Amino acid sequence: MDATGTASPLPANRLNEGMRSTSTLLGLSLAVALAAPASAHPHVFIDMRSAVSFNAAGQVDAIGISWTFDEFYTQFATDGIDRNGNGKFDPAELQELANSYVKNLKEYRYFTFIELGGKLIDNATPTNARAMVKDGQLTFVFRVPLAKPADPSTTKVSFTSFDPTYYIDIAPAESTPVSFAGAPKGCSHTLRKVDTTKPGALSLAGKVRMMAPTNDVLNSTTASIIDISCAKTKSS
Repeated sequence: MDATGTASPLPANRLNEGMRSTSTLLGLSLAVALAAPASAHPHVFIDMRSAVSFNAAGQVDAIGISWTFDEFYTQFATDGIDRNGNGKFDPAELQELANSYVKNLKEYRYFTFIELGGKLIDNATPTNARAMVKDGQLTFVFRVPLAKPADPSTTKVSFTSFDPTYYIDIAPAESTPVSFAGAPKGCSHTLRKVDTTKPGALSLAGKVRMMAPTNDVLNSTTASIIDISCAKTKSS
């Protein structure tokens, strides 16, 4: 990230790190893409689920994120992490992978962008990071706490997971993409999809350095934004 807080593209001298399973997610996707024919870029596909956490005052205090990766990326990312050679992924081995994602994705804002009242906020370091493999797919889970909880009855709360390089397709899961924890009555969410190639379509694009998509029909230029709102109470 540069001095203005803008997410920067991955430096070229770090692309080789993407060939190791503990490298950055962005590095992995770029390394695979650059190794393939330009006419058919491989991609990382992610099904995302999110859990919006409310405190006792009815304020949003954290966003929980769950990314389930496609089978191809799962095989790539987990190659070599079975350190003890017992033929399975032990909790400690998966935790090491999760910890590496938290560390290496920091400068990319964890591909997670949160707006309060239309203003992009700085992400705190994720907590409760963990990884698991089920039915041949890797899932990475983390929780992004808000430095200052926000009341969605008076402040617009929006968030998205999005890769500005367009190599990683992060899309809401088909079933239960958003859930609430501790929400007061009258809270709901809406999900809107925007084409990030259209000027002004994504306000985040003005604050995040976008890279032009390649001429590839597989490139995803759509971002899914989740808006949280709650009915106003008498006290608010």
